[in-house]
Order: sequence, then structure tokens, then C-alpha cells
Amino acid sequence: MIGRRGCTNKKIKTKITSFVFLTVLVFSLCFIPGMAAETDSSELMAQVFAAAESNLGNIGPENTLIITDLGSPAESYVFLDNFYSEFNGRNLKYTDNLLVVQNARNAPLWFAFFDKASGKCAYIEVTYGDEEKISYQVTENINFNGLSKNKKSIEAWNQKVNSAVFKGHEFAILTISNAWATGNLDYELMQCLEIHNHFCPGVSSGFVLANWMEENYPLKEGVSYTVFSCPNWCKEDVFVKRWDATPGKGGIFVSALTDEEIEAIGNSPAGIFVVTDKNAGTMKAVALGFDFDVVNAKCGAKKDDPAWISKYLADLWLMDRGNWDEEGLVTEIAVIDIDKDTLGEMKRAGSNPYEVLGLLNSNGNVNPPVEDKELMDQVFSAAEAELGTLGPENTFIMTDIGSPAESDFFLRNS
Repeated sequence: MIGRRGCTNKKIKTKITSFVFLTVLVFSLCFIPGMAAETDSSELMAQVFAAAESNLGNIGPENTLIITDLGSPAESYVFLDNFYSEFNGRNLKYTDNLLVVQNARNAPLWFAFFDKASGKCAYIEVTYGDEEKISYQVTENINFNGLSKNKKSIEAWNQKVNSAVFKGHEFAILTISNAWATGNLDYELMQCLEIHNHFCPGVSSGFVLANWMEENYPLKEGVSYTVFSCPNWCKEDVFVKRWDATPGKGGIFVSALTDEEIEAIGNSPAGIFVVTDKNAGTMKAVALGFDFDVVNAKCGAKKDDPAWISKYLADLWLMDRGNWDEEGLVTEIAVIDIDKDTLGEMKRAGSNPYEVLGLLNSNGNVNPPVEDKELMDQVFSAAEAELGTLGPENTFIMTDIGSPAESDFFLRNS
């Protein structure tokens, strides 16, 4: 009997110990960052949508655009499932009603709910971690026509921009929302805005250039682009998104030009696109220019307009594919056959790709491309400009014409 009682006591002690251990473990998990977030994430997303609806009315697929950086701020991924539960529960569509923009890991988590019918936008920021709550919210009417109607309305919105009413995202939210409301914002352009996280003429110009390249040098199987985006501006993010031309995979090289170099090259240089066709065994360097003066002259912006007006009007003009053939907008500066060694030299640190291609010399002067039939005339004219008239009595010419590949083409013009 004593032995049986001892065994029974041991079992009871073991159960008590296990219960105490599990209790401590449960309470401990509540204090682990992330575990608490997952527990309450459904409530926070429900609160965000409820706050938006309290200011905008019902959120539905016809009139709603949601812009958010969800997933970029640290550990905000814990809210993804519950966000999409709220999103799908209102019959919203990913391609029609949502733009998820990239942001820094240390950025706040924010949401902008735009209602096309009223022009109102509810901006909401949340905090999460130790405490999950809506930390900031405001609703403003951002209808572009209303804000830009007269000096008074313009100044009123300028003041709100200066006070960062949307925590610094005023330009991004205004331009994206109003462009989306037109019904003419190409979804493929919206995809580029995901990585660029705002809408400006710089990214629009990249979209035009990308489409020009694809139309004139189609991306067939076995064809790829290597981009030398020089000079650089916002356009690079389009090439990264559209062509997977990431720096890590050697798809894009970005560098600046001096004002003197830009002037010397002429035609507002935008970059050099190397087209490699593995099927044909060819490699062509296509130098393109993009002239913003054409955009500014045509888009309707005034000289004294604030940036949010002039840039949005430029974006609207560039959204219209019918304007892409405007004379001087995109210029083909040169098309040059190159080889792997030349491409390697263009990639080398410190190299100016325009110099490598002979479109600019080391002194910053341009070596202008010309039609083949004009090249020999220019060669002789350049010599006569330095030497005077070339005649049979005093002139001797040395050249390797005929030896370089396909240079025999110029013999009939020499």
C-alpha cells in the first residue's frame, strides 16, 4: 500500500509540474514580439477599414483605390492575411483597387483609401508591436480639378503639403489617385509605381522609352537588353521592374553626365540600350534621347505652377500613347554595332559609355553620328577645316578603309 501511494503522489506531482510549465510558457509567448502581433492583427486591419468607411462610406470595387506600403515596414507582413481578408470581403480586385508600394524597412505602415466618386481620401497610419492601434488619420478631398481650380484652392493645398497632412506622401497619393480616377492609368505603368512609390514625369518618361525600345527592338526569345541609364533620373525603376534589369544581375548600369557632356551629346540623352540577339549573334548599342521640353510645351502647365500641378499635368500628357510620336520627344541618337569586348568596356567602373562608343571624346566634345552616305563627306570636310583645300599636289591620305568589318561599304563614297 505504501508503494502504491508513493507512485500516486509522484504522478500528481508530475502533472502539477507540467501544468505550471505550460502556464508559464503560454504567458511567456505573449511577450514575444510578433506573437502578440499575430494575435491582434485581425482586429487592427478591421479597425483600419472601419475607419476608412466611417469617413468615405462603403468601400466597393467601383470607386475605391487603396495605396499602402504593407509588407515593406519591418514585420508588417503579419497583417497581410487579415488585410486581404478585409479586402476580399468587399469584392475588391488586386488589379483594379490596390497599389502596394515599396518602402524602407524603418518606414511607418500606412494606408490611403481614395474614393473616386467624392474625391475624398482617408489617410491612416498604424503602430504595432507592443501596442497595435491607429496612430494617425485624416481625410481630405484631393480631387485635382478642385485643388487646382484657382489661386485660393492652390494655396490651400500648398499649405497642407507644407504641413505634411499625409505625412509626406501628399504628392504620391494625389498623383496616383487622380491618374487612376481617369480610367487611363495603364496597369503595367502602375506596376512600375510599386517600386518607385510615387508618380512623376521621370517614371513616365521611362515607360515611354521602354515601350519605344520594345516596339523597335522587340523582346523576342533570345533577345535581352543591357541598360546604361546615363544620365540617371527616375526612369531607371521602370527598366528594373519591366525587364528585370537589376544591378545585381548586371541588367542596368547607372551614372551621371555633366551639363557640358549633355550639351555636347545633344538631343537630351537618356541612355544607351544594348540589344543582344543570341539568335542572330548580334549586339547593337541604341543611344536614345528624351526631351522634357516637348512635354512641358504640350502638357498645359504654367511656369509658376507648383510642382504637384506641373508634374501631374506632364504625367497626364505622357499617359496618352497618342502623344508618344510627338516630334522630338524620343530621339534615336545613334545605333552602333558592338561586340562583347566593347560591352565589357562600357561596364567598367569609371568608363563613360558615350566615350566608349565614340559619341563623346574625353574633352567632352561630341563625335556626332551621321548617315553612312554623309560620313565620307564629313571626314574630308573635317580634314579641310584643319588643312585647307585638299589637292593632288600636296595631299597624301593614309587609311585602313576596307580592313575593318564592313568598312568596304564606304569605298563608293570615298
